Amino acid sequence: MKRRITVRVPVEKRGLFGRKKTVFETRTMLVDEKTYRRLVRKNEREKTERFVDFMQEMEDLDEFN
Repeated sequence: MKRRITVRVPVEKRGLFGRKKTVFETRTMLVDEKTYRRLVRKNEREKTERFVDFMQEMEDLDEFN
């Protein structure tokens, strides 16, 4: 089964006076089920790690006060 996901892709564009700049565009891609599950697990793991880091910072701040 194929799944649709949205990803941010870096694209080089010409800016003012012909200078090149890198911008991110959102695109829709089709991926298979295995890749989709791997991406979902990775995203959930990152969210959990960010939350744990946040809680650790808050505990460290409490120790100073």
